[in-house]
Amino acid sequence: MLAFLPTTVEAEAPFLGLFASPSAPFPLPPLPHLRLRISLRSLGVARLPEFTGSMLRGAFGHALKRSVCSMGAEQACETCRLRHDCSYARIFESPIEPDAPGGVPPFLRGLPRAPHPYVFEPHPSPRDLSSGGELIFDLLLLGRAIEHQARVLLAIERMGKTGLGAGRVPFELARVATVNAPGDRNLGTLLFDRGTWATTALQPGRPLPSSPLPGRAEERGRIRLRFETPLRLFSQGNLVAPDDLRLFTLAMVRRHLELAHFEAATASERDAIDWGFRPLLDAASALRIVGKHLVFQDCARYSHRQDRKISLGGHVGVMTLEGDLAPLAPLLRSAEVLHVGKGAVFGMGRITLEAA
Repeated sequence: MLAFLPTTVEAEAPFLGLFASPSAPFPLPPLPHLRLRISLRSLGVARLPEFTGSMLRGAFGHALKRSVCSMGAEQACETCRLRHDCSYARIFESPIEPDAPGGVPPFLRGLPRAPHPYVFEPHPSPRDLSSGGELIFDLLLLGRAIEHQARVLLAIERMGKTGLGAGRVPFELARVATVNAPGDRNLGTLLFDRGTWATTALQPGRPLPSSPLPGRAEERGRIRLRFETPLRLFSQGNLVAPDDLRLFTLAMVRRHLELAHFEAATASERDAIDWGFRPLLDAASALRIVGKHLVFQDCARYSHRQDRKISLGGHVGVMTLEGDLAPLAPLLRSAEVLHVGKGAVFGMGRITLEAA
């Protein structure tokens, strides 16, 4: 959470007024992404948690640090001399460097860490996975994290060997391929299959989708949002539903802009980011909700750092919007890829756009 970016609609107006440029169209900055579809094959009967995204993220972090850290577990990433060249610090800890080229804009100061440049998207899986069963998930790498894909895949392979789920059942890497879009059944470049790496070349990132909304929604003025995994949206410390369209839009645009700032390939790209996004919020406020079915879905994860269970509950369901959707179309397409809200790196806040 930003130190002084507001989290309520009432507080947001005077702040954003400093940066607003209502007469200009809002440009979303570029943010390349690489989607990898990974399959791990269980070497025993594995008991998986209710939501595997948190398990994958935690196991990945441990494996990545063991794979690349030269200084040992006692060395804090924030003070490590090698942190600028370390894949673990870059991807998993994501420190903010006040003395980095270009500095940190005043409205981003106070964040303990930059947004993590990855997202785990677990596919549906039985909690009791039989021996030989496959655990499949998509892993998104964002911005400059794409350059670290070789070390990321090494960590994924090693986390499987270490073991997952209750009893730490070992898994073997079965398949890795690029995928163009969420839910896409057609694999792109096959990177690993049947024990052999098909290529050692780094895969390029793709721009975020810029295609029209489903069902010509911009022309028809209606779109349905399906919240596939719990959306954890907070205002003043309270969990709220996404039917507060201004707050929901604020969460979407902040996620995109913050990631774009910290993952920009060049200083010129970073400096070109327009933080005057009040027109987007005004466009969202003008929309109407003409149908919704939102329910709270509770689930939990175990935090080894805090030695306790932590709630991952949030809102799932559908919401249909009506009105002028054109100003929000690129942002909605971005949210389909980046997810929205707290816990996005686990796969929370996954949104699918549908014709209404």
